[in-house]
Amino acid sequence: MSKLILFGLLLAFGCGHSKSWGLSGSDAGVTRAPLDRLLPSELSKSGLLVFGFPIPPGMSITQRYPDSVHLQGQMPTSSLKEFVETHIVAGPSEVDGHRRTYNNARIRGGDSSRVYSIEIDELRGERALIISDVTPKPLEPGLSDEERWRRAGYMPDGTPIASAQSM
Repeated sequence: MSKLILFGLLLAFGCGHSKSWGLSGSDAGVTRAPLDRLLPSELSKSGLLVFGFPIPPGMSITQRYPDSVHLQGQMPTSSLKEFVETHIVAGPSEVDGHRRTYNNARIRGGDSSRVYSIEIDELRGERALIISDVTPKPLEPGLSDEERWRRAGYMPDGTPIASAQSM
């Protein structure tokens, strides 16, 4: 019986010290899934979408229009920039003072036929995110170039039509 007790003690003592026995997680047949953790500056995804773009946590909608949505919240600019860049496909951004603009952007997972302008602004300690649908309207079929110019309020040579400008 003393051998059985000694074996039980060795087994109990050895379980907490697998390194002393030369076992590692992979050697022992134990596989661990990597933990999915956010980096300190990384923002999590929200379940709310605007034009297919997930609203960053900590931001709320301040204004909504048919082709534009304005969001505002408190977070580091670098975190918001990284969040936006992971959810869009766009060329290089333009920076003007405290405003960063992504032109001709497409939202990953959104309608690929839509084009957006996305702006990040720094406002008195808060960040503003403006997402605007700038997809060109389809041309009306059957119109001549002259008629398109006239509907836009211009003569075919580019001079404004006086009656259209006074409206």
